[in-house]
Amino acid sequence: MWMADRGDRRARRRRPRPAATLLAATVAVLSTVVPTLPADAAEPVSGPLRVEVADGGVVEVTDHARGSRRFVDTLEFHAGSAGTLLVNDLAMEEYVAGVAEMPARWHLEALKAQAVAARTYAWYSIRLGTFTHYDICATVACQVFRGADTVLDSDLGGRWREAVDQTAGQVLVDDDGRPILARYFSTSGGRTYPNEVVFPDDGPRPFLVGTDDPADAVSPYHRWIVTFTREQFDDIIGRGDTLARAAPVADVRREGSVHDPYADVVVTADDGTEVRVGARQFREFVSRMAAERYPQDFPGVRGDGVRRLPETLPSSRFEIIVDDQHVVIEGLGWGHGVGLGQYGALGRAQQGEDHQDILAAYYDGLTPTASDDLPSRIRVGMDVGDTFTLRPSATMRILAGDTVVEEIALGAWTVERQGEDWALTPPDGHDADLEVAATRPAAGLDLGDAAVVETEVNKPVLLRLVVRDEDGSEVLVRDLGAADPGVHAATWRFEDTDGQPVPEGDYTLTLVGRDAAGEEDGSPHTLRVGAEAVATARERAADEDEAGGGTERVLLALVAPATLFVLLAAARRSRRSPA
Repeated sequence: MWMADRGDRRARRRRPRPAATLLAATVAVLSTVVPTLPADAAEPVSGPLRVEVADGGVVEVTDHARGSRRFVDTLEFHAGSAGTLLVNDLAMEEYVAGVAEMPARWHLEALKAQAVAARTYAWYSIRLGTFTHYDICATVACQVFRGADTVLDSDLGGRWREAVDQTAGQVLVDDDGRPILARYFSTSGGRTYPNEVVFPDDGPRPFLVGTDDPADAVSPYHRWIVTFTREQFDDIIGRGDTLARAAPVADVRREGSVHDPYADVVVTADDGTEVRVGARQFREFVSRMAAERYPQDFPGVRGDGVRRLPETLPSSRFEIIVDDQHVVIEGLGWGHGVGLGQYGALGRAQQGEDHQDILAAYYDGLTPTASDDLPSRIRVGMDVGDTFTLRPSATMRILAGDTVVEEIALGAWTVERQGEDWALTPPDGHDADLEVAATRPAAGLDLGDAAVVETEVNKPVLLRLVVRDEDGSEVLVRDLGAADPGVHAATWRFEDTDGQPVPEGDYTLTLVGRDAAGEEDGSPHTLRVGAEAVATARERAADEDEAGGGTERVLLALVAPATLFVLLAAARRSRRSPA
């Protein structure tokens, strides 16, 4: 689930394609690698470290604390006093595609509204100039940014990419052409707030005025109920520096409207002592302490029973009922309540509103427009460990300051921060002469309707599969991406470059490896394609055409070129391993 509950905020390169389930499984295999620093690390280099990923590629960054994350375009690493800072410098549209603030399965018009709001907020953050080295952070303090993983980790990522593409360049601007503060959140409970109610230091904002939000009723957080036993509630209240004076509790009441975030909660003890705290303070304390003291019970299950609430008390809009056995808190919504309500946007989209109407409903009539002033690029800052690995899907260029460390880099490079410097260790086989074994059938891997071949390489390479007919003419060339030393496999479904079944005959399949120095190697394997294989290929093509667009063929085009060979190789190795 995305996070949208923010507090106060100070203030094309070719795209990686969306992956399917098989890609996610492959990444899970690769992501188990934990970076370690070999003893033969190179001499440290000075200056901010810069990594430029080849056009169309991604680079996977792995460290102990955060696991693996993938990014496009350019990465910078800065050695700061508080730790190592990773900055992803990338095109604005690629940034919006990496924002993870709304489930990709949602209605496309809701996704488009979210894309416009996220793009506008990013521009607003650039103009604000809050941070050093970067424009916007990658957490709920700004906008959640997951890099290329947002699109690649789910077979639904393409829907979010579609929403971004269909709204490319669209932003919300004021009368002077400046981006507005496009705040958004999860669930309003039926009405959004004016900006000054929740963020008084910001004051009124002309497009954040508050509005009725009946479509928000689709949210499982629209109404919520949390029940404490009297013993649980007394225990929780008794652990507060201020509230402890009211334990054991005789009564609790809210003074002020349920929609007033600054209303007071008055807790009365058995001896008549009254303790008064703000509703927001009460919410934050009870949410934290309940989860600490009774993690099996809190946060409780939300109304639809599907999962737990995001917090014990998801908002400051609540009423309290006390009886002899229980303290029951009934509340509305989740999040700060200002700007676009994400579930409300979903409800409006389901009712037939387009993204322009949705945005106008939450931003006081404002609709999206294109602006020549929208920056083409943005810099996103996030933390990374002091030791990490860099693994590109294609190639990358590594620089330290203005000095080129490696013009063309392949494989997993280990990086260790040493004060203000960086020690880089190249992958195994980096300096070896290229050796690519002859292409051969992959033993134990029978896909039925496809040929599976494999090879073994001694160093990091870029692999491609080349298929030729009896006359030596190219039938298909498929780029498979970067491969580490070891055995790798690829599939051919008896089709040509256009996805059409090939005729019967003899074909050669060659897995060709190309190293960082540009050297190539690979030997062919001859395969006879008989009548049965051709018939199977034609039947499959007919089924895909009838299905309307060839879903299975698209799956291969997206998954097999970059990753299937890794998964197949892993499967073969696992079959060889003892039980």
